Amino acid sequence: MPRPHRLTATALILALACAGFVPVRADPPPVPTASAGSEDEAMQPKFVWGILIKIAYNVASSVFSDWAKSKLSIDLSPGGLAKLFFNSSTARIVPVSLPSLGFLAKQADGVGNAVAGEPTAPLVVNAQGINYQGVHVALLGFDRAGKALGYRPVTDGFRSGERFKLRILPTFDGLLALDNINPQGRRAQVYPPERGTMVEVKAGVEILVPLDRDQYLEFAGSTGEEKLVVTLRSPRAVGDAASPATVYRHDEAIGSSFVQETRPGTYPVIVQALSLRHD
Repeated sequence: MPRPHRLTATALILALACAGFVPVRADPPPVPTASAGSEDEAMQPKFVWGILIKIAYNVASSVFSDWAKSKLSIDLSPGGLAKLFFNSSTARIVPVSLPSLGFLAKQADGVGNAVAGEPTAPLVVNAQGINYQGVHVALLGFDRAGKALGYRPVTDGFRSGERFKLRILPTFDGLLALDNINPQGRRAQVYPPERGTMVEVKAGVEILVPLDRDQYLEFAGSTGEEKLVVTLRSPRAVGDAASPATVYRHDEAIGSSFVQETRPGTYPVIVQALSLRHD
């Protein structure tokens, strides 16, 4: 009995071709468009200001607010304050050059460079870094016994005779100074008290200023409007390296957030004036 004939794979393809059938290759997988790839990339986790977060939107102030809330402490018990005072020990008062101080005074101009609102340029996170930097600032009032009374935004200002500290949380290593402009328009640095010095602060570390736990800011003995000017800048933000971009402020119950765009080759300078009304 003859053995059945078996077609090899090659013979089968040839037979189909002879019968008018032409093998057809499967369609290649679709190539993602640029927009689809960009959207997918934007959703990927990235390191932003030292922590890993998922970018689901590109508004810098919103991302900064989420970052700050993940790091800010809300416990004002003695134990909670002890942690803040311990963090404050990471900051230190350092000497700076007088030309830098003159530059800071020119930058601040007694008014500041911060405005309320949302930044228009999108947040960009890539191999070159992040195109925004920011700082959270809040007023923390204290009673005469040293009990903390709660945080509030800088726009609340403060009253004559009130004792308070500033809570500071920056995204960058910076230099901090507090200046007073009295009702007569005279300006003087009040903290650190020695001219030619500033507070060196660390990125991502929440501190209270003044640094000493038993020191407070308190203004009294004048009439009219007074200002406390808060200046935080990168040590590299001098001359053309100082970012000229507007600083945008967002106020919440627990404090105020500031963000500034820093294009390549520029570094942040954030200035805010706090108002005091002597009653």
